[in-house]
Amino acid sequence: MNSTDQPTAKAEWRAHWPLPLATMVGFSTIGLQSYGFGAFAGPVEKAFGWTRAETMFGVTVAMFLGIFLNMIVGLIVDRFGSRRVALAGIFVLPGAFALLGTATGTAANWWLLWVAIAIGVVLVQATVWMGPIAARFDKSRGLAMAVALSGAPLAAMIQPKLGTWLIAELGWRHGFMALGAIWIALTLPGTLLWFRDPPQRTEAAKAAMPQLPGMTFREGIRTRAFWGLVVSFAAFSFYNMTISTNLMLMLGEKGITAAEAGSLFVVLGLVGLFARLSVGWLLDRLPGNLIGMAAQLLPVLACLLLLPAQPGTGILLTVVALFGFATGAEIDVVLYQATRHFGLRAFGALFSGIITFGALFSAIGPYAAGWLHDRTGSYNGLLMLVMAAMTIGALAMAATGRVRGD
Repeated sequence: MNSTDQPTAKAEWRAHWPLPLATMVGFSTIGLQSYGFGAFAGPVEKAFGWTRAETMFGVTVAMFLGIFLNMIVGLIVDRFGSRRVALAGIFVLPGAFALLGTATGTAANWWLLWVAIAIGVVLVQATVWMGPIAARFDKSRGLAMAVALSGAPLAAMIQPKLGTWLIAELGWRHGFMALGAIWIALTLPGTLLWFRDPPQRTEAAKAAMPQLPGMTFREGIRTRAFWGLVVSFAAFSFYNMTISTNLMLMLGEKGITAAEAGSLFVVLGLVGLFARLSVGWLLDRLPGNLIGMAAQLLPVLACLLLLPAQPGTGILLTVVALFGFATGAEIDVVLYQATRHFGLRAFGALFSGIITFGALFSAIGPYAAGWLHDRTGSYNGLLMLVMAAMTIGALAMAATGRVRGD
């Protein structure tokens, strides 16, 4: 970005600054399926006498259904806009999360509850929130997306610690319900007031204005960038869902208490927030594919440091910080690269195609983590699997190439 661009970037923020902030809070809802549930996984497992794999299979059910639902929601967003979908999602996902407190202990009941979670998750996925941001921010799109996507580290900072406290005060059943209710109260005001579709989405504007710029769906899926982003995001999704749902349990096995693990999640969230904002700033200035490659290599180092049985508090802090930075950076890069490579014409459908592949690996991840742990008594097999996946993902991100203007 050169000096002549700066006033334009400032003008974008002057005109639309409430939108990224409202989106940040609304998008934090998606953390309930991972960071929020992570605090409850141990108590649920203990209450029902389940194995780790049985407990995590609910997450697998939700992610597997996302394979089929992501594309549908992307098409709905392209047709009807983001606002109505987002408003539905901030009720459905927290409501479904609260219903986990009614679990009876049977597998069928548990899986059915996670079906409701799956519907809620796709209604608050990044595809839903990013269209209005991309339509209003161009010169400062990377930073605006970064602020909006900071909802994920916000969730990481608050949900595990809050969930642990609610379990101690209310028990895990009422804790589920309380956390769901809190998140509706937190996200609804800003979404109602400031999260609105761009003018092109209104029926009157559609009749008077040309289509949004960019590739059609058929054109987009024929590009190298699309398939590079597919592989990269699939690797990231596998890493993200396995680590986020199991990290509190992993840290507990390294000799720290649940309260101490919850405090480390605050570090994860803070580092993720810093990563999101700094990477967003860098995306407006440096090649996004190289930034994404570097971000995907960080969990490789973190997993390597986590392999010893007693790594020490300082190492655990470093591990959490590396995980936080990678998680905070990667989704920003994928979204930014997608909007720059493909434009906005079929963004919902194209990005939903990318995250559909991610959903497949998200579905595999939590169950694979539990299965490996049940059979080996350790998470080391999972850590090595994550290291291999993220190395492949980093190479795929590099292969997407630069976008015009990088």
